[in-house]
Amino acid sequence: MKQFEKHLEISKEGFAALERVIAFSCSRCGLCASMCPSGAIEMKDTIPTLVGKCNKCGFCYQACPRAFFPMTKAQQRWFGPETTEVDRRVGRCVERFTSRALNDEVFEKAATGGTATALTRHLLEKKLVDAVLQLEGIHQDQYFCHHARPVVTTTPEETQRCSRSKNQITPILHELKKVAGYEKFAVVGLSCHVEGLRKLQLIKDDPELREMFKGPAKIADKLLAGLKYVIAINCFSSTKSGGIDLMFKKLGIREEDVIKYAEDTKKSLYQVLNEGKNFLWFVQDNIITKDGKFYPFKYIDYLDEVITMGCMVCPSFIVCKQADVSIGVTASEIKLNEFGYNSVMVRNPELSAVFSAMVQEKALLKRHMWDNRGTLLRKFVERVLPSKDLMNFAEYVRTGLWKPHDDLYKRSESVQGGKILGLQRLLIAQTVKRKMMHEPAIHALQKEGKHFPEMI
Repeated sequence: MKQFEKHLEISKEGFAALERVIAFSCSRCGLCASMCPSGAIEMKDTIPTLVGKCNKCGFCYQACPRAFFPMTKAQQRWFGPETTEVDRRVGRCVERFTSRALNDEVFEKAATGGTATALTRHLLEKKLVDAVLQLEGIHQDQYFCHHARPVVTTTPEETQRCSRSKNQITPILHELKKVAGYEKFAVVGLSCHVEGLRKLQLIKDDPELREMFKGPAKIADKLLAGLKYVIAINCFSSTKSGGIDLMFKKLGIREEDVIKYAEDTKKSLYQVLNEGKNFLWFVQDNIITKDGKFYPFKYIDYLDEVITMGCMVCPSFIVCKQADVSIGVTASEIKLNEFGYNSVMVRNPELSAVFSAMVQEKALLKRHMWDNRGTLLRKFVERVLPSKDLMNFAEYVRTGLWKPHDDLYKRSESVQGGKILGLQRLLIAQTVKRKMMHEPAIHALQKEGKHFPEMI
């Protein structure tokens, strides 16, 4: 209780308390804007901004998942006992599998695999939910559009507008009020969005937290009354608003000409792009344009344009364990030369039944997940991989400038050759995120006396 009381006291500073979070730990989820009773907070360029008078109610700070997160209570409610290493890494799942959409329209237009689009389409078709809060691309005439906006979809057809990856941060929880009026709704978001929703749910339903944070609890009663499912899209790190535009400009690329971006590509090009290459080539960061030009790139070459510290301090390592289901690409491969599948980790038994129904109706192809390709090598690499500040977070926290160490460029390559694949590749990627990004980022903030997310 004392830890919660400490944050309750801090919140009395109002938006000034939240500003300490915004400086280095903000995930830009948008929840604070939905929580402000006076509407004084808006998301400008995805950053919480005070545009009116702050009444110092503190609701924005109290609800913010990056101010503090009641992890112990979240584990008790959603995780259950974690008895194995896999439980601890990806959550206690009802089932894990790889899949792809069988509907041609969904598969062709969706991001790799199309499972998330197929799921939201099915939920609306069968009236299991009345609406879905998700992201659509602003430029619908392009195959790739990294400019997203929150939208409430209410028909299966509308979910197609929300397919494909949008690799820039978007504050989807800013629009919670738009979906709150529906009797049953789902939300599709990244780990940061899920954490915001789950924290608000705990404040709403946990007697101890509800008594302490009365104001946010009353708002949560209205915002989350109809929340049925929380669907997470796996995320290693997202880019800040406008970052990909700047990267394209430096590379001399027009977004409308892109036919492959990182692990996303037009499905009709799979066979052409697959020739002579393996799955690891597919998931590397590279761009191909309509004229056939190939642009290899590394995000580390564009740190100033794309990186936000909020992603570095994220307590979820690719997979959000609090979601009802987590859908991604890493861990989806069971062959070296096969593209177009998703990894799916289901924690809600109701959704497990939904996926089974989708298989029976031939809306989804479901396969086992490759669990043990490279287990011993993965464990060895994890043991010897140092927790080292190669990105030079210490310098960034002091100066606001990215000046990574030269060793970062030498160690930026993924494990190649197919020796670590499937679930084991996901686990090693989690370790890289934790040791190379999360731990040194948190340490740098601690050393400089800056705010960092507290897990309680």
